[in-house]
Amino acid sequence: MEHRKNFYRLALFLALFSALLFATESRRAEARYSREWHEILSERTTTLWIEGEVFGDLVLNARGELNVTWLERGLTSTLNNDNNVGEWVVNALGHYFSTRRDARARMRNRDVLVLSYRARKRWTFDPTNLTVNGHAVTPDDILTRDIHWETDLLPGDTGILEVSIPALRPGQTVTLRFEDAEATFEVPRLRSR
Repeated sequence: MEHRKNFYRLALFLALFSALLFATESRRAEARYSREWHEILSERTTTLWIEGEVFGDLVLNARGELNVTWLERGLTSTLNNDNNVGEWVVNALGHYFSTRRDARARMRNRDVLVLSYRARKRWTFDPTNLTVNGHAVTPDDILTRDIHWETDLLPGDTGILEVSIPALRPGQTVTLRFEDAEATFEVPRLRSR
């Protein structure tokens, strides 16, 4: 009986230690982003809480969290001057300049949205449930190969997925819907250098 208690205490300690280590590493990785990239990403990102009840900063009973980040073609000049940003941004911007002709043609008059998702409960994640200003994402809009993302998620599972959407205009108000969640954001004006 005493061995079982010690085992559970050790398991609890290891779980808490792992969670603390993950949170610390996430903050450290974010801290490596330059100040300019922090500003750029924060003004281009909005969060949708799937099946969640939002009360100010408090979210209850959410099945999942979906952070949607708009990355337009013009950000490649910022990347050329300041590459102090996460690899996911570099990968997403790379879709605009593929060496494959069909991929470049596919991105004509399109923008990239990065969907960063995290399951809070069991969640079947389907990116085709996302609509952007009434445009429903189709399987053809998904830029990330299907071997690099999961659909059946367990609590704590995370991932990143890139999709293409019709190009957005600076100053435009965008409505995002995913299942029961909805959010709006205003497309930021282009930065002058």
